[in-house]
Amino acid sequence: MLQNIDESLFFRLYTLSIENNVLEHWMVFITNASSLVFAGMYLALLITLFIKKDQKFIPALVGPFLAYLSVSVIRFFHHRPRPFIALDIESLIYHEASGSMPSMHAASAFAIAMAIYLTHKKFGVPAIGLAILTGLSRVMVGVHFPLDILTGGLLSATILYGIYRVFYSRKSIRQSYFISKVL
Repeated sequence: MLQNIDESLFFRLYTLSIENNVLEHWMVFITNASSLVFAGMYLALLITLFIKKDQKFIPALVGPFLAYLSVSVIRFFHHRPRPFIALDIESLIYHEASGSMPSMHAASAFAIAMAIYLTHKKFGVPAIGLAILTGLSRVMVGVHFPLDILTGGLLSATILYGIYRVFYSRKSIRQSYFISKVL
């Protein structure tokens, strides 16, 4: 049942993209540019936090790493074929035929967006919007199912939120000698 809904939503979004040249070009552009954009945003966040000696540097560094590690472990044990393999369609970008669940791109985008949001809400809201657009583009170019994106995004957002909650619920961690010397 869930797989049927996932595939149906995939086909609606993918078809929308391939039937509209302008939309297709934008989705390809977004999916190709998003990794570089998020890397730049993340680097800017870390540099800003480091320069300001902000203690949010530690969870901003650890959270996305744990999200990446979690997705890697899940993908090691669970292989879901990408839509262009499973449905025998042509993707709009080149992509290797590796597993697609959960989406590493969505996980990375949402991890970085959540790190920004939990540090600077004013910049975080547009970052989350861009992460959603990135996930949508990955579906519309034919390399992920919607559930891949949803799983990667929710996993990362949950991990980042948890890391920040744990970090800020313990004064002893925030005020530790190690953190004060690192920052």
